[in-house]
Amino acid sequence: MGACSNNPHPEPLEKKSGDGTPWKVRYAALPEDPRSLDPQVSYDSVSRRVLEPLQECLLEYQPFKTDPYELTPCLLRALPERFERSGGGIGYKCELKAGILFHNDPCFPEGRGREVVAEDVLYAFQRIADPKVECPALSSLQDYVEGLAETFEAARKSDSFDYHKPISGLRVTGKYTFEIHLKAAYPQLLYWLAMHFTSPVAKEAVEFYDGKVHDGATREMFRFHPVGTGPFQIAEWKRNTRIRLKRNPDYRTTTFPLEGWNADQEALLRPLAGKALPFVDEVNMTVFRETIPIFLLFRQGYLDGMGVGKDAFSSLITPSRDLSGKYKERGVSLHRDIEPSTFFMALNMEDPVLGPNRKLRQALSCAFNAKSNLDIFFNSVPIVAEQLLPPGIAGYRKDFRNPYGYNLEKAKALLAEAGYPNGKDAGGKVLEITLDTTGGSANERLMAEFDQQQFEQLGIKVKVVENPFARLMEKLDNGGFQIAAGSGWGADYPDPENFYFLYYSKNLPPAGKNHSRYQNPEFDKLFETMATMENGPAREGLALKMNDLLAEDVPHVLNMHRSTFSLTQPWAPRIQSNPLLEGGLKYAVVDYEMREQLRAQWNKKPAWPLAVLIAVFAFGAFLTLHARRTS
Repeated sequence: MGACSNNPHPEPLEKKSGDGTPWKVRYAALPEDPRSLDPQVSYDSVSRRVLEPLQECLLEYQPFKTDPYELTPCLLRALPERFERSGGGIGYKCELKAGILFHNDPCFPEGRGREVVAEDVLYAFQRIADPKVECPALSSLQDYVEGLAETFEAARKSDSFDYHKPISGLRVTGKYTFEIHLKAAYPQLLYWLAMHFTSPVAKEAVEFYDGKVHDGATREMFRFHPVGTGPFQIAEWKRNTRIRLKRNPDYRTTTFPLEGWNADQEALLRPLAGKALPFVDEVNMTVFRETIPIFLLFRQGYLDGMGVGKDAFSSLITPSRDLSGKYKERGVSLHRDIEPSTFFMALNMEDPVLGPNRKLRQALSCAFNAKSNLDIFFNSVPIVAEQLLPPGIAGYRKDFRNPYGYNLEKAKALLAEAGYPNGKDAGGKVLEITLDTTGGSANERLMAEFDQQQFEQLGIKVKVVENPFARLMEKLDNGGFQIAAGSGWGADYPDPENFYFLYYSKNLPPAGKNHSRYQNPEFDKLFETMATMENGPAREGLALKMNDLLAEDVPHVLNMHRSTFSLTQPWAPRIQSNPLLEGGLKYAVVDYEMREQLRAQWNKKPAWPLAVLIAVFAFGAFLTLHARRTS
């Protein structure tokens, strides 16, 4: 009994690090299994959180500089060199760092990862153009990267992709060097080089992990078995339970930055400057579909950090939005972050009921009380979204108010104008709409009920369909929904183009993420002009016009810009807070000795069960001896 423990985690993969120190594990939580870890496909936040430490990008964001954000080299030796092409157009010269290796994996001879070369970048761009891969970046990149659209169209028509044929806009000029040729100026290209879509990929890995039977055993699909260059690689994936990542012993790409942090972080971060990454040996990501277990395990010291959700908010945060004294005494740190993100319900513009009826969409928008939603489910922490662009993005209008924000009387009037007075059509039939949501947790069901009640105030009927996260993503991609709750967008890069492209008509799925299927020629024309401009007053003016078009057409019901509270344990201080890094696990640190000491203090085993057991055995022994003496 003395050896019993309430630690829910499996034993670490190893006991000692290579230098003889204790094996350091970082414990984190995931809400779902990742949908895909294919770098040319992965786009949702859960998948990217797992992929980020596995698959490196050509460029990356400096972890401390966010105003403005700053790009730095990762797999590249330096930032791409821009040049004017002799025949017109723009080009970028790029050079990979030498000696970067793919993870050791059975897809390579003798299981040893080979060196990354320029041909691997070309292969990544070929996969972007392969219709069967269905890369979401294609719709944006094909308008600018020379030959990308033509390559995609030829493959679509022939129903096959010729990987032996290069793309005209991608020119391999040496073992480590290549050029990207653009048809027109596109400053955002550098942001795309900091995303996984353009990460180099080993052709051997894609061909090896084909999901087919080989020698009597079924191999995984590449989407579930990435072979990257990152500081970690997957050691275990128990579906719907946990993912464990293990340090890549051959990682040499980057070291900890030498500068960029605030003065108040100097004592913590200066000792790390220039040191090899990563700092931990293992990352244990456990899947939790409910939030209560996360809070309980954090309180016991079995999670190194947590987001502060509704269930635990009052126990952790004071009315003045400070950390409660109990957790301050424990050394827990509170962080508040405003993410460059916007969340909304997507309205399907191809739906025969919603699509042609703008008044109906406006009525639905006016019926939804975003503030109440945030008060009830998010403790009033996020910001009510009045527009698509979040704070901090060029073109955001601080004084703008959504003309179809919550106003129930206006909603009812608009519904009547839409042809449904009191929620009924001309024949007296009650309008029924379908709301697709994620399901599985009690909180998700309560949120779905709230959304349902908001719309049913209009006298209409709302059918709620609960979906696993992956299934809802599929419906958004294939258009199999009417209204989809829980939709949203976190910035891939800090630019208005990255939000407005969600409503560009050429970004309809599967080419892109225009889930609402919004098509407006005037919006498209503005977008095409704005997308290639440098930031400035003229560009901001175009962004404002695009905002006004979306405000009137209502292809979505706006909800919030996410603002979050999170906690970290005293042994796992937060090193970076750049929201464009999906976790930044290569920078994570853990004080192993402090964690072991505090865990023991926080989880003391009561002595009374053992004392009772000893007393029972002693009493039993007494009775036995007494019986023998009297027999």
